[in-house]
Amino acid sequence: MHKAVTMEDVVGTRVLIQLERTAYELLDLPGVYSEKFAADVTGLDELGLWIEHPNYKVVPVYGEDESYIPPEERREESHRAVVLIRWNYIATVIQFPERTGWRAGANESDIGFKPPNNGKDNKEQAGG
Repeated sequence: MHKAVTMEDVVGTRVLIQLERTAYELLDLPGVYSEKFAADVTGLDELGLWIEHPNYKVVPVYGEDESYIPPEERREESHRAVVLIRWNYIATVIQFPERTGWRAGANESDIGFKPPNNGKDNKEQAGG
């Protein structure tokens, strides 16, 4: 007999998320090139599902000392980020409670968040 699964059970696991089509287009989340993607769930609340983005890219405009960084001196940085996906943006959440070895051979640092093809951040080119 299998235990009933609730949304609380997905916290701390990897799930497959299917976004609503319009939500996918609105979010324009860097590294997500399809309405369906895998992500690690870090939490949930009344607003939505919190997921980890292991390699979120930013280009700081101000330094740690709050001084302005001129455009020619700015450098892209990668950071671990936690992203809120609102409930109304999610069509489906799929969990595989008995599955081990999620996508064997995949680079764990970019599960669900793929680098763009040819260095371009373009959803159509990456194909999901």
